[in-house]
Amino acid sequence: MSEDVEKLKMLINEKIKIIEKELGDPLIYATKDDFDRILSKYKVVVVEFSAPWCNPCKAYTPVFKRVARKLANPEKGIVFVYLDTDQAPEIADRYSVDNIPTTIIFVNGHVADVIMGATQESRLEERILNIVKEVFKEQ
Repeated sequence: MSEDVEKLKMLINEKIKIIEKELGDPLIYATKDDFDRILSKYKVVVVEFSAPWCNPCKAYTPVFKRVARKLANPEKGIVFVYLDTDQAPEIADRYSVDNIPTTIIFVNGHVADVIMGATQESRLEERILNIVKEVFKEQ
C-alpha cells in the first residue's frame, strides 16, 4: 500500500513539473548578490523567504506561485521573488525574518507588509491587491 502511495506521489510530482515547464515559472529566484537590484528595479516586489528543507514552505510555495501567476506583471513593475534563506541569511537578517515561510511585500524598496507563516491563497492575494491598488492609484 505505501509503495502505491509513493508511486502516486512521484507521478503527481512529475505531472507538476511538466505543467510548470509548460506554464513557465512566475518567480524570480533572487540571490544575495541581486536582491537589492531587484528591489530597486521594480515598484512592487513580493518576496517569499523560504528554504528547500522547510515543510511548511514546501506547502506554501505552490500557493505563492499561483498568486504570482495571477498578479505578476513585470512590465507594470510587479514581480514575485523566491529567496532561499540558507543561501542569503544576511538578507533574511536585514528584514528580521526569524521564521519561514515569511512573505514581505516591498514598495519602492521599502517594506509595505509582512505576512509571517503560510497563508491562504485568497488572503495573500487580497493583501497584495490592496497594496497594488494604493501604489497605482497614486500615479
